[in-house]
Amino acid sequence: MAKTYKLNRTHNPGNVVFIVEGGRPGGGTELRLLKRIFVDLLGYHMEELRRGTDEFIGYRGNQKSRIIGLNLPQNQITGITPESVNRLFARLHSEFPTLKPENMPIFLLYDRDPKSYHKNELRRYVRRYADPYYKEGSKEAIQESGFQGQLLLSYPSVESYLVSCRCSGPYEKLYELGKDLKPDARNWGCSVEAIESDEQLIHAAQEMDAELVNLGCGDYDLDDLGKTLLAAYDAQQIEYREKGGFSLLSQISLALLELGVLVEDVGEVAAT
Repeated sequence: MAKTYKLNRTHNPGNVVFIVEGGRPGGGTELRLLKRIFVDLLGYHMEELRRGTDEFIGYRGNQKSRIIGLNLPQNQITGITPESVNRLFARLHSEFPTLKPENMPIFLLYDRDPKSYHKNELRRYVRRYADPYYKEGSKEAIQESGFQGQLLLSYPSVESYLVSCRCSGPYEKLYELGKDLKPDARNWGCSVEAIESDEQLIHAAQEMDAELVNLGCGDYDLDDLGKTLLAAYDAQQIEYREKGGFSLLSQISLALLELGVLVEDVGEVAAT
């Protein structure tokens, strides 16, 4: 039976770090999406540091929940090195001395762009960055780059999340690159600005679940997502190799579920 969800508006997830791919002067789609969800819809406080700038931009909201959106100097996840991360977190600490990344969940939001990575190169990052929280299971990631984190991919790009907020069954369509998806997303009226309600965030999570089922990994555990993230990656690789494109899947909803912002509506399930 398909899960149903609801937004937990009384929950405060605390301090959360998102390291995101997009880095245009206007903030990029990912940073604008984070602001739309966490500031405009949920009323949280957010700080963002865009690529190429040294000044944080703040959006005032509930100080009990502070979302930190960061760009690395390079767009690809291969730009995650101990040096780049140390510089980024040093800047974060200088601006907000009480924030400690090791005490905060860290999510990495990136596109599955097959043109930007060597064969199977991205797979090792999926394996390495499997947990947003600092714990023993994060040892490999911490030794490699100095921090824990969870890599949440969008196939082929972040626009798949925008589509899943408004459209049903996006997993039935295949795209190789984000530039192939963007025209359709615009034609369907899917944009950051078009995300206007709790129901759209819930719809995106349900569409994510449907695609994970379609890929054979729909039975996942939020406390241990590593195997599911890797299984989804491998299944999409097979689809790309055999059909030349990815079915639309964005894992951004997993962050909302892990943070307790989205929760399963057990009462709704029991009533059906």
